[in-house]
Amino acid sequence: MKEDYFLPVFYVSGGKFCSGEGEDEDEDGLSPALPFIGVACSTRHQRVVSLNLTGKIPESLGDLPQLRYLVLHHNQLSGKIPASLGRCITLEKLDLAHNKLEGNLPHGWASFPNLQFYFNISSNFLQGSLLEVSKMVMVQAIDVSHNNFSGEILAPLSNCIELQYLNLSWNSFDGAIPASLKKLKNLQDIDLSNNNLSGAIPMDLQEMIMLQHINLSSNKLIGEVPKGGAFGVVDESAFLGNVGLCGSWIKLPSCSSSKHKQGSISKKVILPIVIGTTIFIMSFILVIFYMRHKKENTLELNIGPRIISFDELVDATGGFDQTNLLGVGSFGSVYRGILNDGTNIAVKVLNLEDENVLQSFNRECNVLKRVRHRNVIKIISTCSTSDFKALILPFMSNGSLERLLYPEGGDECRLKLNDRLRIAKEIAQGMEYLHHHCFVQVIHCDLKPNNVLLGDDVTPCIADFGIAKIIFGNSIDSLTFTSSLKGSIGYIAPEYGMGGNISTKGDVYSYGILLLELLTRRRPTDDIFVEGITLSKWASMNFPSRLTEVVDKNLLINVKENDIPLVLECLAQSIQVGLICTRELPQQCPNMMEVVKRLEKISSSFLGTPRDFQFPIDISPFLESTSGPKNTTGDSSSTS
Repeated sequence: MKEDYFLPVFYVSGGKFCSGEGEDEDEDGLSPALPFIGVACSTRHQRVVSLNLTGKIPESLGDLPQLRYLVLHHNQLSGKIPASLGRCITLEKLDLAHNKLEGNLPHGWASFPNLQFYFNISSNFLQGSLLEVSKMVMVQAIDVSHNNFSGEILAPLSNCIELQYLNLSWNSFDGAIPASLKKLKNLQDIDLSNNNLSGAIPMDLQEMIMLQHINLSSNKLIGEVPKGGAFGVVDESAFLGNVGLCGSWIKLPSCSSSKHKQGSISKKVILPIVIGTTIFIMSFILVIFYMRHKKENTLELNIGPRIISFDELVDATGGFDQTNLLGVGSFGSVYRGILNDGTNIAVKVLNLEDENVLQSFNRECNVLKRVRHRNVIKIISTCSTSDFKALILPFMSNGSLERLLYPEGGDECRLKLNDRLRIAKEIAQGMEYLHHHCFVQVIHCDLKPNNVLLGDDVTPCIADFGIAKIIFGNSIDSLTFTSSLKGSIGYIAPEYGMGGNISTKGDVYSYGILLLELLTRRRPTDDIFVEGITLSKWASMNFPSRLTEVVDKNLLINVKENDIPLVLECLAQSIQVGLICTRELPQQCPNMMEVVKRLEKISSSFLGTPRDFQFPIDISPFLESTSGPKNTTGDSSSTS
């Protein structure tokens, strides 16, 4: 089954489609077939995404000067990368991984000034040096693994100041690891394994405070493994296959001056390094002791651009006064505060008496510092000492989606249909980013209305990543919910209850429940759901014949007679999306890209429809054709 990507301006799928404004479209939003080899579309096109393509990448893609996303991974593309891509100066994301591309990187083609998300050309047959790659000064992730690149790892890579993820593994790089990599202050993950690197590991790399994951295995490195920074938390597997490395503290051979030589490194070089390292460690210990004594923020994870001390938080929250208390949960308490510069903040103070809270705190920090999306909560900073830990988040004036759906005092929900659909679509876009477009895949594991916060303009932001999972490659394959079922009752995917693997489809199920709740205004824990009846089953049992009994009555109040068919049709299609997301078998559920495509289609079809366009008053034919639980397999775009 082909997997669709909804892209607002330029769309390619299955290797045979090109679509844009002004073209004739079929019922699926695709234009008549155009050969991919001949693609040469207008400057309005912003994205190219495709699957199952063969042949060469056409030079004509260079005629898209406003192209932002080019995603052609997991195809059968061959030949060389066209130099014409160098004309796409607005390109922000480039993914050509898992193809059969060959040859050198074209000279001058890769100096994209706006490439800021990721550059991925892994798993091809490319060769040569990385000179062109080193010019991408704003890129956040570079993956050239599983190719035939050779030569030294270029020192100019340190010019990529925004780089957070670097994977050069499974190539033929030789020479030493450049010490200049320490300039990459934001680097969090580096994989140089399975190359021909030699010499000592630069001691300067242990000064990289953001670095968390290192893999230098299967090279020809020699000398002692550094102990500071990220080197102090990795195991010996990160250094295996380097017969000249030593370090008994990570189960490598013990370092001895009589047994382990370090090539051309003389004592004149070693002695200053040892002295300098000792001074650095002693200074670091003294600084930590002083900062803990003063209860200043150590910023263990160095997340935000600003450092906020404990004393500043005390002032901002009025001494964590109860009048500023926003809420209390198992993790701790959340307080509202105002910084000296007038910034409104929410301070999430952790309850350190719970031994699981620290792990949750670290996990949430690890997620939030990686993501950048308008529908995912941003993090301002952290405050972390030995006896106090807090996340500093922007204050969301409209609270949670839960509070908007169920106001205090039993008041009716005032969210109109267009507001609910916009919120649903933007939540889906945030989840799509976490699952498919963030350079590390994030599975939220606890998506529900209470974990969606809304700002001044009621823009939803996904929050609370305390039990989220981060996936590097296939590192999460062995993790299941068997040992500890986590999440919130009513939103947990059925497969988790049976010990199934953690996957993005679990989040899709939770989103489907959230969408149904948003439209029906019934919690999945409502008293009417007994004896195996869930919110999803209840909705499907009443859909589509009793649609008006399923949806929130507030959505049908004060609707003009001429608008009733439009509203009902819009609700029917939206409910159907929720039902498709909550199918019992995860392989029958869509992914979040397909969900976003469906919701944007609904939004543009109904909310953007001119008011003088008349739908037939009798909508029963539409309701009969809208697939309920008996007919959901007939939609080709709903399964993956």
